[in-house]
Amino acid sequence: MAGKEVRYRNGGDNSVLKMILIEQWGYCCYVCGRPKDYTDTQIDHLIPQSVSSAELKDARAQYSLTSSFDLHGPENLAPICSNCNRTKSNQTFQGAGFMLLSLSKAAKLRPRVISAYKKFGSGTRLSNQLLRSIEADLTQREAREAFEMHAPAIVQKLALLDEDKADYVTYRQVILDDMHPDDLPDIFIPDVVLSLRTRGRTAMSILQDVCGCQLTDLLEPRVHDLIELLQDRVRQEFESITEPSRTNASPAEMFHLRVTIETIDYHRHASVLEFTFQGSFDAYLVASLVQDALDGDGIQDRQGEAAVAGTFSFTADWPISAEQGALDISDCTIEDWVSHRDVT
Repeated sequence: MAGKEVRYRNGGDNSVLKMILIEQWGYCCYVCGRPKDYTDTQIDHLIPQSVSSAELKDARAQYSLTSSFDLHGPENLAPICSNCNRTKSNQTFQGAGFMLLSLSKAAKLRPRVISAYKKFGSGTRLSNQLLRSIEADLTQREAREAFEMHAPAIVQKLALLDEDKADYVTYRQVILDDMHPDDLPDIFIPDVVLSLRTRGRTAMSILQDVCGCQLTDLLEPRVHDLIELLQDRVRQEFESITEPSRTNASPAEMFHLRVTIETIDYHRHASVLEFTFQGSFDAYLVASLVQDALDGDGIQDRQGEAAVAGTFSFTADWPISAEQGALDISDCTIEDWVSHRDVT
């Protein structure tokens, strides 16, 4: 495997590349963000491989791509589930901003994809055997029975090397019942999920069983808080535009928000249990803009679209002497922020 160029091959064997892309993108579909099995995942070209030379030239300019950009390279590839691959053209939040965010992430992951791909060949026989187990279709009864019988031995062997490596992620979607249409556009439904490892699941159990906190009661105000932060920050970014003229922006309307709680940690400080939540988000927002007319006479109406992504955190404190459910929850804090804007 070492020495081979790392890229997608039409009509060729892309199984190793697919496995590594899935690993590097967090075992999730890049569109819907949900964990997917290898057998329900495909390799997607962010910029379609069917584009003409003229269209590719336009895309290079639109997305500020380098001259070395390869349509079939890791910088243009991502794992996508079968359902999203069928319906992605109908997703309202997939515009230039979403494409920019996806291309930016793919470019960031490119060196890691290439490194993992080349390392795969260093243990050829074992690597290929493990790949075959990942490729197994567990809807087949015989394959599932064999996997359930022998996979625990592999997990145990991994734990003997390093018990942290035997950890795993579970996925759970959270339905926030109080997100009413009065609060948000009818077409907008926040997608909130927990994607937790062992310590996070333990923290969640303590919150529910010891502190008496209902998950939805804790998350609903924080998601509202995050929405307001994103709307305000996007409005400020649009109003920072001064070319070709000063810009006034309406409150940004949100059409897509995916929130993933990725870690929940807990510590005891004297008589207080402190829980720290950390997660990621990606969102698509639209705002009405008003700018001075280019001829200096009057104003012109424009529309701004923003695709944003980043990380956030908040804390929840429970005094051990307090009643169950009586938590002191902090506001959300945005830690990392990436945005791409388009004005039409």
